[in-house]
Amino acid sequence: MTNLKTSLRTIIGLFLMVALVGTMTTTVSAMGPGGPGHMTPPDHSQDPDGTTWIHTDIMTIMANSEIPQIHYWYSNDNGGTIIRFSTSFVMIVEFEDLNEDGAYQTGEHLYFAPLSAYEWTVTSGSIEEDGVTTEVWMKYTKSGVRTEPNPNAPLPALDGAGEINRFSDVTIQIWAHIYLNDYFGEVSDDHGVCANYSVSGQSEMKMDIEIGNFPFSSENSSVAIETLQRENEATGPQNLHRHRIETRERFRNVSIDSEMNWTTEGGNESRFERMEGTNVQRIEFVDTEAEIAQGYYSWVDKAVITWPGGETEAVDVTASYLPLGDGVAVYLAYPYFDDGSILHDPSIGLYPEGAPSVGLPIDLVLIAGIGGVALLAILVVLVRKK
Repeated sequence: MTNLKTSLRTIIGLFLMVALVGTMTTTVSAMGPGGPGHMTPPDHSQDPDGTTWIHTDIMTIMANSEIPQIHYWYSNDNGGTIIRFSTSFVMIVEFEDLNEDGAYQTGEHLYFAPLSAYEWTVTSGSIEEDGVTTEVWMKYTKSGVRTEPNPNAPLPALDGAGEINRFSDVTIQIWAHIYLNDYFGEVSDDHGVCANYSVSGQSEMKMDIEIGNFPFSSENSSVAIETLQRENEATGPQNLHRHRIETRERFRNVSIDSEMNWTTEGGNESRFERMEGTNVQRIEFVDTEAEIAQGYYSWVDKAVITWPGGETEAVDVTASYLPLGDGVAVYLAYPYFDDGSILHDPSIGLYPEGAPSVGLPIDLVLIAGIGGVALLAILVVLVRKK
């Protein structure tokens, strides 16, 4: 009996050691080949249909090949089955700022067009330094009018087909970047630096939106781009309204239930009151169960106009937003830039500390299962010998 107990203790000890080694191996592998503190360089690929993928240790991005629409989720949540956010560029609109608040409201529009009415080309690439990928980028470029409408595209906030041909020659480029390490940037014009911002490495995608050749009706006109931020597009049996939307503003903090719909006959988009002391404004998606902010959409409050002849001028960007029941529409408004172009920097991102728990690693489950079977087999042999 003593020999049996000793054998059992030895077997259990060996099994626990194997399980511990398996856990350690899995953890180090998740951190990348360099071990703790090492970040695996981002990578990109493209499917035959043009769908573009970008992967980092923290964030996975899937870009639609037909419309400017980006889905993103935590890389440890395979396929975004628990949490999955999306950003869509939905509409371009010319408006007159009737209430002089700098922002777009529905009753102020003159002309609009859904961005899904145009053809889009998606390209991607990377930048290397000393053999290490330090940046991966993807770019949406607008071209001609589509021959057939896209039935899967999000609808613009305004009714009707819009003036598609009026905006057919407008140039739009959305050039998105994700970096290996944190990136610090400046917005500057011919007079110097007017704004500063930072981009979190591996977990934030910075976009450069450039608009040109816009057919302004008058010098009093402005331009707005409608984006649609959806808080949960996950593919598993999840709660579709898992998050609430929060804004942090100068005079107030606003919390929006994701199921809210403020749409009225005249529209009532709320102006986003920019925070003082920072050039970056942000809307966050907060998990209502864990009370943790996980995703966000942000933008720099300055853009740069390049006038004919090359002179550059920094101008204010004013935002307004409107809950739509399945997400929130955010309108980025830009002032008049006839015969020139404008460049602006919004971002999407994830907070690394908000990553969901996805259960035991598959390696550990296999090790435990194999070890348990082996332990049971040895016990049977020992009992028979006894």
